Amino acid sequence: MSMFVESPWPATLLCIGSEVCLGMLFMRTGKALVVVMMGVVLAASAGLILMEQVIVTDTEQVEDTLHGVAESLAANDMPKVLAAFAPSCPGRQQVQSILPTVIVSSAAVGSDLEVRISKLTNPPQATTYFTGRIEAKSKRGTIPYEKMFRKFKVKLERRGDQWLIVDYTDAQIGSKNDF
Repeated sequence: MSMFVESPWPATLLCIGSEVCLGMLFMRTGKALVVVMMGVVLAASAGLILMEQVIVTDTEQVEDTLHGVAESLAANDMPKVLAAFAPSCPGRQQVQSILPTVIVSSAAVGSDLEVRISKLTNPPQATTYFTGRIEAKSKRGTIPYEKMFRKFKVKLERRGDQWLIVDYTDAQIGSKNDF
């Protein structure tokens, strides 16, 4: 059932497949009951797609958190970036010291984002793996590259109604430390 709340594609593909089969059945039999069944399948599929839009799963919340951090980085909004980090996060100080020295023009979470949720811990935790892209210029000319592609492993923890970054590591793509 979780596949129906994570993406609209399962419901859409199920609807298309069912409608094609029922359409072929109608062409063969010509019975009005088949048209009624087609309407029921269409209504049920619309309900599943609506349900997918309304229900926000933990995985989607974690993805939204990471995309929000990337948007805040691109907007050079340091308070919003830091708000995504738990106060106890070891990398928070590093981020806090680097951000004032750069102007970020864009930041993005790659489409290879993988989220693993562990609800067995209290509070629930998530570990994510993805490729991140950041374009930034140093205010002092000390950063050798304007475009950086890195592999990230980010650990998050649910605190109240939000997910906060509790730890992260990054590695150069293709290095031995690549995850």
